[in-house]
Amino acid sequence: MSALVFHCVQYTRSPGSSDALLGYWLASVGLSLEMTHREARHMSMAPKADGVLVQSAYVGAAAIAFVLEITTRPLSQPFALSCDCEDDSECCEAEHCGDPKAHVNIFSRLVFMWVTPAIDNGLAQSRYHEEDLFGIPKAISGAQVNEEFLAEWECQNAGKSQSLLRVLAKSVGRDVLVSGLYMALATTAQLLQPLVLKKVIGFFQAYGSDSSPSIDEGLMLALGMGSLGLVRAVAYQAHWHVLMKPYLWLEKVLAALVYRKVLRLSSESRSKHSIGEIASYLGVDVGTLATSINYVHFVWDYPLRIAVVLYMLYQTVGYASMAGVALLVFNTAVSASIARVVQRYVKKYVDSRDRRMQTVSETVANIKGIKLYAWQDAFIKRIEKIRHRLELAALRKVGLWKSILTLVSSLVTVLIGLATFAIYALVDGSSHGPLTSQLIFVSLSLFMLLEEPLAQGPTVVSVLIGAARSYSRICALTASCEVNTDAVDRVPYDRDSPSTSADDVLVSIEDGSFKWLSTDEPTLRDVNLQCRRDELVAVIGKVGAGKSSLV
Repeated sequence: MSALVFHCVQYTRSPGSSDALLGYWLASVGLSLEMTHREARHMSMAPKADGVLVQSAYVGAAAIAFVLEITTRPLSQPFALSCDCEDDSECCEAEHCGDPKAHVNIFSRLVFMWVTPAIDNGLAQSRYHEEDLFGIPKAISGAQVNEEFLAEWECQNAGKSQSLLRVLAKSVGRDVLVSGLYMALATTAQLLQPLVLKKVIGFFQAYGSDSSPSIDEGLMLALGMGSLGLVRAVAYQAHWHVLMKPYLWLEKVLAALVYRKVLRLSSESRSKHSIGEIASYLGVDVGTLATSINYVHFVWDYPLRIAVVLYMLYQTVGYASMAGVALLVFNTAVSASIARVVQRYVKKYVDSRDRRMQTVSETVANIKGIKLYAWQDAFIKRIEKIRHRLELAALRKVGLWKSILTLVSSLVTVLIGLATFAIYALVDGSSHGPLTSQLIFVSLSLFMLLEEPLAQGPTVVSVLIGAARSYSRICALTASCEVNTDAVDRVPYDRDSPSTSADDVLVSIEDGSFKWLSTDEPTLRDVNLQCRRDELVAVIGKVGAGKSSLV
């Protein structure tokens, strides 16, 4: 009764369905159907139809309540189902603004039914327009996101406890934790499937014998097998979908962090970071570090899955599974050795890429002189030499060793099964019974669970290695010295104001001293300069006189 009252209140006052009520009514329908089935089976022994009628009525009422709760709310409801604001007004400050799944039910979120209207609209028009697509949620879009992250970063720097990883973890930790729970649910469902398969095969082997199980048990096993597959598929996709938000957020804020840091670099720090390195920070390192968050849960999922599967193999085929353990240890040692080689060539590739981009930047910056003296062929050959002999050669070695790593992992998966069955048949063959279909199919299903960790494990290792290097490069950039902002006073100036005049001073230097490096003596001392509006000022001097230091 209380659930019905809560449903009525929820239906008239909330823009979306209640996940708790949907779960309650769905569980009520399932449990009531089971109880009704049991009552109907025992009617022959106790012919009382009152219990069946009551249960049937409750099932009907719960089903109606479930349908009403999952149905989309009418448009006459006194609340807005979506935010139609087009500017940064107060209603746009909500985190769910622009999120098309903010008010949909849990089933629509899990199976992505909320995308169907956009797909249907695009198919009806034969093409998509910008207004047909969903907007980016407020939580990962807009300049406010960058400002909040940069403010948090500045706050930590003020406390002299610089840790980029701590700031990032604080911002994306909740989404990463939720995606980890989905991953744990998917892994659990996947590991339970071989156990249910063993029961299903045992049911068919025993069905029709003297101790034949009931057909209800077989139906429940089949339903459980299908439910586990459905749960795994839905939870696995939900895991990737939840991780997409922190991935996009990381790409955005890390690019903003690098861009702002580059603008604030001092002259000494700028000499340590070439144009090619800065381009690599924005174009490569930011993307690599953001992509690594998609692999973070595999660090614990793959080892845990391997350990559980090996234990289940031991329970299934006994000591013959030790052959698989030995091959797994061998594969781990070989993978670690190859991963170190890959890391070495990745470093060569990154250094070569930075060198090439620096050469291209220097060539473009001096293109007039190069064309004047007809040096373009020499510079083209220089760039191609770096590109082909260094960069592409290192990239080719990285791809070759990654392929070898994948081949070794794939072969080990097959060899584990062959070695386990061969040793069981030749040495044991009796501790867990003969090699029946039940033992073989359950063991094969367990071996299949090892394929993904062994095949994708090297990829996870290589991605995390690249992410660690990108993180160290970005941290080195953020630790670089900045210009002294306290020596400059910035005053707001409105050029369109009627009170402005041509005599307004826009740049003023009083008793200024300038030098290029912090360890050098000042090149210019006691500089006094005023630049007025609409003036053209030229800084002229010989090489090393301090022109760049002044500017």
